[in-house]
Amino acid sequence: MSATPDFSPPRRILIVDADVGMRESAAALLKLQGYEVAAAADGVEALTMFAREWFPVVVTDSAVPPVDGIEFVARLRILSLAPVYIIMPTDTTDVRVHEQGYCMGVDQYLMRQNSLSELVGRVQAGITAIRRRQSSRTGRAHEPATVDLENGAHTARHLVGRLRAEIVQSGRSKKTLQILSIGLDAADATAFQQRSGSGTVSDTLLSAAHEAMRPKLDWVVRLPAPANTCRLVVVMPESGATEASAMEQTIRNAFVHWGLSSIASGIRLSTGLAAFAGEDQAPAALELLGQAERHRRASDTPARASAARPTESAPAQDAA
Repeated sequence: MSATPDFSPPRRILIVDADVGMRESAAALLKLQGYEVAAAADGVEALTMFAREWFPVVVTDSAVPPVDGIEFVARLRILSLAPVYIIMPTDTTDVRVHEQGYCMGVDQYLMRQNSLSELVGRVQAGITAIRRRQSSRTGRAHEPATVDLENGAHTARHLVGRLRAEIVQSGRSKKTLQILSIGLDAADATAFQQRSGSGTVSDTLLSAAHEAMRPKLDWVVRLPAPANTCRLVVVMPESGATEASAMEQTIRNAFVHWGLSSIASGIRLSTGLAAFAGEDQAPAALELLGQAERHRRASDTPARASAARPTESAPAQDAA
């Protein structure tokens, strides 16, 4: 009987506080203990940072404009892929306030007057708690961020929450956010189960996306799809035409030896791109995803028509 491997989460801490003095004091204290510390001045900045990199422990003030601390915690819980331990310094001893916070996702309250003296011990308790909770590989230190709706590891709330944070950040920074929708359709189950050196069609597609992703910026979504098809969405913040082109080319290169352009391969790849430059009215997360998917389907229509002309065999199953 093999023992369960002991997983130790990275010693990364995110401090969220509008008070620059408090942020710097807490960060200095934790860095002396060997922690890797990042800091955010408000909730929007913190949500964006968390969506791009997993912080096992978050220390957040009860007020993080433009939202209050409890709302920030609720949003953080929505977009979190991996376990996170949330510590909230507070000035109140009102049990009703604490109860609301616990119900919304706070793990531990810390009285502000004792916050610095007790902070290291509370953070270490958080790391220990995460070590005991951790059962999923998603979000571990050196693995690309993947929202996996296909296998049920995550739900739409994770996807929408994370993408919403990116849209808000794009609006603030005026840097372009791009969404690349990728589809692989097989003519039948036999074609879909083709194997390459890296595994099945689905495995190869996900691995290719991971290879091209920029660390701490890009992340990928694996979507539920009909039989004999695969659907991925790659989210690329702060990107341009070069990044989108490189991602698409890496995906195509992963399948080049399968002869995707040949009808005989039984496999068809299609892509579609949507973008938000941060200058117009911000779209809803699902609207932006829908735009990318519509562009993918539009680009796939000529390929379907071309593939259908030379043969009388049944067409590949349409993707939902």
